[in-house]
Amino acid sequence: MSVSFDDIAPTYDKELKESFDGFYQKDISIFAAYKVKIVAQECGRPVRTKMSMKPTRLLEFGCGTGRNSPFLSKWFPESHLFGCDISEKSLSVAENMNPAVRYDVIKSPDDLTGIYQEPFDCIFVSNVFHHIPFSEHQLWFDALSGLLSKDGSIFIFEHNPYNPFTKRVFKNSRIDKGAEMLTPEYCIQLLQKAGFNNIKRKYTLFFTWRNAFFECLERLLWWLPWGAQYYVWGQKNIGMTVTALPSDL
Repeated sequence: MSVSFDDIAPTYDKELKESFDGFYQKDISIFAAYKVKIVAQECGRPVRTKMSMKPTRLLEFGCGTGRNSPFLSKWFPESHLFGCDISEKSLSVAENMNPAVRYDVIKSPDDLTGIYQEPFDCIFVSNVFHHIPFSEHQLWFDALSGLLSKDGSIFIFEHNPYNPFTKRVFKNSRIDKGAEMLTPEYCIQLLQKAGFNNIKRKYTLFFTWRNAFFECLERLLWWLPWGAQYYVWGQKNIGMTVTALPSDL
């Protein structure tokens, strides 16, 4: 049986640190910070349209207790930030920590289109879909696609099932009890079926040391399936061929 995030909302950070079983004792905020920085870098570089994609409205789907929100505020200071989650108690924690962000409770894909009437330029999803039943994945991807503006982008971060250390931590984590990891190929298929274009996949988090040297080296290793995590990125762009392309980052 999967864990109830309402039950662990007050102690989520403690549960997350304990999931490493002593292998990592440093500040766990890096696991939020590095992902948001990647999204900001990707949104700031030109794509095929030769336009940058600094979002006016950004949604974090499955935001939990709002661990990513301070970094979203840092890297997207001019964006209107939103977060949504199924766990009401997690959102209560998030609201207390990040009052400038709007948070909403969502229980089904239909809730997304019912709550949000204006489109988003970017949707950020951090290690969420492995907690959702596989039978519901496409429904959620389709609903998220419907929330994006033309040329809007979605970023999906997940644990890398090809990394043995990640598999060990995942197996022993109370947070991930009852969950199942997703392959990048599977996520790409979901994006394609949801109508996304310019789909890319990169492996990341090769190092827990975060400085200019290691981050530069990590960007060079994006193609190597040894990173602890990966992300897939798709763009909602009407009239373009759906392809899964390597990145030139």
